[in-house]
Amino acid sequence: MLLYQILFFGATAALAVPTCTNAAGNNTVTLYLSPSTITGLQLALYIKNLKVNFFRSASANITSGNYEQGISNATLDAISVAAQQEQVHQTTLRNILLAAGASIIPECQYVFPSRNTSEFLSVGRSLSSVGVSSILGVAETVAVLDSNLVSGIASIAATEARHDAFFNVANGQLPNPAPFDTPISSTWAYNLALKFTVPASCPVELPITILPTLSAQDILQSNQTSMTFSWDPTQKPVIQENGKNLFIGWVNQLGSPVYTPLKSTSKGTGIASVPSGLKGVVYTALTTQNTLMSVDDLTGATLAGPAIVLVDQERVLP
Repeated sequence: MLLYQILFFGATAALAVPTCTNAAGNNTVTLYLSPSTITGLQLALYIKNLKVNFFRSASANITSGNYEQGISNATLDAISVAAQQEQVHQTTLRNILLAAGASIIPECQYVFPSRNTSEFLSVGRSLSSVGVSSILGVAETVAVLDSNLVSGIASIAATEARHDAFFNVANGQLPNPAPFDTPISSTWAYNLALKFTVPASCPVELPITILPTLSAQDILQSNQTSMTFSWDPTQKPVIQENGKNLFIGWVNQLGSPVYTPLKSTSKGTGIASVPSGLKGVVYTALTTQNTLMSVDDLTGATLAGPAIVLVDQERVLP
């Protein structure tokens, strides 16, 4: 029951300053967690900070009239509720870390490429997908090392999936495009979050490897057969593998990564075939390997990436 006291306190005091007391406010809570779980929760908080600021920025733009009018009241209500729930999750994660005697990851400064309502909803779709994928990765660690946290983390993941469904619909897509969501490694999740983070703005840096950036189009049409990728060929990981055949690793749902050869079109640019059957959110990485069977193994062999790609289905909701 100790875990649920911590979660309950976070859920009922989302806007309060986090403390280390239990829900009744009497005794100091002590929670023993493995180092790997603590690192995973710190990453989850890092991404949660990003999402809280995303909604905060959107709210300010909507209120000030910086976004064009035309958002329905139902959409505004959904955005408002999602923003509040992200704050609850943020406080909950802080309290769990405090109870474990671990460092709290403070907010950074962020930049979101959303100048209007349409771009806000598009960025929200990407961020919500990353949120789901990253918390699933944390859940995998927790299930092995600290099973007392499983229900709480799974509950957060379920709510994240609802946010993802909302943004899918808001972008004219099915709320449930795939039977399974796509878990990713902590390294990949961190690097995806860094794309929205102002460099050197974080009071605390996570001890996670920073990878060279891989660029690709954000949206993949369901009937598309190829995709162009670009990267910085002067980055050390790329230079070290110079002369080797390059591949794009595609990670989707719960299957093993799928690899397609990358045909170079110029220095730092290439085209790869798109595997068939991709649905929902897909993560791609540049690599010289084409036999690795897990996301973690592919993460270790990533030369640049990941890049998030969202598959647009031919059917569009009215």
